[in-house]
Amino acid sequence: MNTIRESRQNAPVPRVVLLALLALVLAVPAVAAGKGHSETLVLGISQHGTVRTPHPPLGDAGDVFTTTLLLSNTSAALGKPAKASVGAMTFQYVLHGTCSTESCAGATADIVATSRLPGGTIIATANGVKLGRPPILVPITKGTGAFKGVTGMLAVGAASSPINTYKLKLP
Repeated sequence: MNTIRESRQNAPVPRVVLLALLALVLAVPAVAAGKGHSETLVLGISQHGTVRTPHPPLGDAGDVFTTTLLLSNTSAALGKPAKASVGAMTFQYVLHGTCSTESCAGATADIVATSRLPGGTIIATANGVKLGRPPILVPITKGTGAFKGVTGMLAVGAASSPINTYKLKLP
């Protein structure tokens, strides 16, 4: 009659192997779909005045500094031509240590930078950021609108190099 001999080739496959294979098959498209894309956005900055909110003790440490940076395209981007105004950044930091126009060596700051751009907002935040030489690097932690789910790095320029560079990783 029709007898089936069990060998290595036709032996029953353990359920664990089947589950692992199923998980792998399902995971590959999910990883591919989650790759997203990267984009670099380079914007010129023009700084408005800085407001200082003092906190005890006397001196720089613990004081909150807030400034507004007007943002403009260095090349066509965000649906606007080169040199067009594209929004503003509120740059706020709590200073730890001392900082002057000559040097901020050794000083750190807790930074929140909120950039309002066409289509949404990019927020970069970090505590204990070293202030030494520009640019100041702040991780991008959140976005809204067209930038929802964004991560990456923001390099904030200074008077000597008035450019912000956004290295964006979009979902």
